[in-house]
Amino acid sequence: MFREKGVRIAAWVVCSVLACFAVAPFVWVIATAFKTPAEINLQPPDFLPAQPTLENFHRILHDEHFLRYIGNSLVIALGSMVSILFTSSLAGFVFAKYRFPLRGLLFLVILATAIIPLEAYMIPLYIMVFKARMLNSYAALIFPMVIMTFGVFFMRQVIMGIPDELLEAARIDGASEFWIYSRIVLHLAKSGMMALGVFAFSEAWANFIWPLVIVSSKDMYTTELGLAVYQRQFFTEYGPVSAGAVISIVPMLLVFALLRRHIMQGIATTGLKG
Repeated sequence: MFREKGVRIAAWVVCSVLACFAVAPFVWVIATAFKTPAEINLQPPDFLPAQPTLENFHRILHDEHFLRYIGNSLVIALGSMVSILFTSSLAGFVFAKYRFPLRGLLFLVILATAIIPLEAYMIPLYIMVFKARMLNSYAALIFPMVIMTFGVFFMRQVIMGIPDELLEAARIDGASEFWIYSRIVLHLAKSGMMALGVFAFSEAWANFIWPLVIVSSKDMYTTELGLAVYQRQFFTEYGPVSAGAVISIVPMLLVFALLRRHIMQGIATTGLKG
């Protein structure tokens, strides 16, 4: 009994230390957002601001078009999230509940694309967008994030947990395949879809390299590109950058706070059946 209690205490201490290391950078960014330029450049630096100020937030919200950048990021992230949820759930339903030739091979090919980074096919993707005359548009920014390999795998695992007997009963009653997908599968896979939706939203929200290549006007900047504006040739304005970073993580925190119960449930109940 005492040995088990000691193990629990040791595990709690280790987890607490690791959590502090993980949270410390975020706390530092938040503290820097409220510091004056003199405090930011102080050597050695102070962890907490001695004279908190909102000047950095005022500057980034009024002097720059940061609200427009946030709006652009929201459009791109929401559009990508909706597209990924639709394609992933539909493909996951097909791979989980249908039998057809070369199903396993096709699924392995889809999974294999997960190891290919965007940078490897960014040039041909740019040529496709250029020939389609979609440069500097929301469609071009969302285009590479319409399908997510991890989303197909994740939703397949979630949907495999739905009993086949339930779907067969719906077919016997005369339900169409799309009715089964939209009314039964999506409803029972709701928790998994919420978890995937948050992941897809965060991936699109934090994307930097593709908007940097495809965007040519400031009106289409995302929050990531907007923060890069404050990185000058010889110095970086850490105060506005930190303030912008704090503002940019608020939507993600709100989404996670509102959906955390469904997210945890979706991840916990996702099987690894093959």
